[in-house]
Amino acid sequence: MRRMPNVHVRDVPEDTLETLRSAAKRHGRSLNAEIVETLVNQAERERRAADLPARLARGRRRWKEAFPEGFPPGLEPEAVIRQARDSR
Repeated sequence: MRRMPNVHVRDVPEDTLETLRSAAKRHGRSLNAEIVETLVNQAERERRAADLPARLARGRRRWKEAFPEGFPPGLEPEAVIRQARDSR
């Protein structure tokens, strides 16, 4: 079994700790497991945010390959906005 690193966290605000305790109880896990899950989820969000510019660039390239002439009929930004406004 691989040894996991330990982290010691100090000066956690009481309301934050209580929120984590409540979440742990709701999810049926220990406070430690809840904190680890929270840290893992936040780290994943940070990785995805850091990767966002590259993902957007890939999406733009794929869009240009699929629609070299621009937006297909009915998907022009003006048409989409108009349709959304008219549906209210």
